[in-house]
Amino acid sequence: MSPLFYVLGTSSGLPVADKATSGYLLKTDNSLSLIDCGGGVVQSFLKRGFNPLDIDRIFISHTHSDHVCELSLFLQMIYLHKRTKTLDLFLPGEFIEPFKNYLNAVYLIEEKFSFKLNYHSIEDGLVCKNNRFEIKAILNDHLQGYTDLIKNNNLPNKMQSYSFLIKTEEKSILYSSDLGTLKPIESYFQGLDYLLIETTHISMDSLIQSTSDKNIKQIIATHLGSKDEMLSYAQTAFEKGQFDLIVAIDGMEIQL
Repeated sequence: MSPLFYVLGTSSGLPVADKATSGYLLKTDNSLSLIDCGGGVVQSFLKRGFNPLDIDRIFISHTHSDHVCELSLFLQMIYLHKRTKTLDLFLPGEFIEPFKNYLNAVYLIEEKFSFKLNYHSIEDGLVCKNNRFEIKAILNDHLQGYTDLIKNNNLPNKMQSYSFLIKTEEKSILYSSDLGTLKPIESYFQGLDYLLIETTHISMDSLIQSTSDKNIKQIIATHLGSKDEMLSYAQTAFEKGQFDLIVAIDGMEIQL
């Protein structure tokens, strides 16, 4: 069976009533890889009939709430399902210790788990692969706007935010996550089967300019809010001649 990529949540950082925020799922055979786990993602995951015990690894692109706020709930769910096999958890390095402390604070104390959490610090270029897929982390500039705030308040934040390039035997998809600019990921555009682009901080004109000559088969816009906003974005794309762009909806399936 060909790998499948599922869109679990498409809302922006401003939640809406009828959609989850960022969450995506790669299915290869009976193995699941979750990418981001924002608000509503647990419900979206269950609504589509997935088995929590089939999750083998979780990736978090960055630590804004709309990408990570239900991660602890997801772990609680698989604990209550009596998981026993190890779970690989790929997090921005700056988040690992704070997240461990948070789990203790909400009484998800790892020592009571029936399974082991295997933490991996995501770094630029990190590759996770097996015989069915390869996932490469690409450092992006989404959080660079916090530089002065972090410096002035003497905070430990390292502004780590990642995009993920996913390759299977036949196809490729680049999940941008949130971006400051397209520059960090542009070199990966050429010949992509799918570009899944979170659009909140990226203008339509810059997207068209960066992708026009890259032979991308399908651009999928996500991280939009209301239905009116989604419709407006699709209409603008059409008016600008961006006919290879579609707008993602919760539950969308992409064959890889």
